[in-house]
Amino acid sequence: MNAAEIKSRLVENAAVIYPGIYLNQLRGESIETQCQELLAGGIRNIVINFEETELINSIGISILLGVIESVNHSRGTLVLSNLNASNRELFEMLGLMSHVEMLDTEEVALAKVSGRVETVM
Repeated sequence: MNAAEIKSRLVENAAVIYPGIYLNQLRGESIETQCQELLAGGIRNIVINFEETELINSIGISILLGVIESVNHSRGTLVLSNLNASNRELFEMLGLMSHVEMLDTEEVALAKVSGRVETVM
């Protein structure tokens, strides 16, 4: 796998994308391209799993904002999962919480985008 190659998989009516250890310009552009291809192919539910992501640079954030906009424009659903504490804090500080939902695990995120989440009281 080269430095810009991004792992992904399809799960029912959703796609899960794994950015890897470092989300920079190259990897961000790969995510953006994958999301555009998924949307063009009819996939409207996308989860980005940040479990392995230790660092996100400013260009990676900027590209991620574009991905959020593209998914919203296509009337899709984008959910971020498995953010470590520092990445979650970064996203909160930058105000991304008002643009995209962040959930603790990939499983919960997949259930959410598939409409299978039950509210726990």
